[in-house]
Amino acid sequence: MIILAPTDHSERYFIGLVKDAWTNYTYRDPDVEDSLIKGGKTLVISCNLHEDNEDIPVKLHYRFLKGELYCFVEEV
Repeated sequence: MIILAPTDHSERYFIGLVKDAWTNYTYRDPDVEDSLIKGGKTLVISCNLHEDNEDIPVKLHYRFLKGELYCFVEEV
C-alpha cells in the first residue's frame, strides 16, 4: 500500500490509520476489494485524526492504480 500523506512529519501516523481503516472496512464488506480492483472506483472513508489534542477531519481516498493500492489523504 502506498500512502500519500500531507506531510512527512505525519506520514507514520497516516500509514497506521489507513491500514487500520482499510482492514476494518474490508473485514465488514469482503467484496469491496474485488469491486474496487475490477470497477476502477475509489473508496472514500471520512474520519477524524486526533493529534496534539486537536481533532482534524480527513478523508482517506483508496484507489487501485496499475495493481497497486494507493491512499490519498485529504484534509477537510
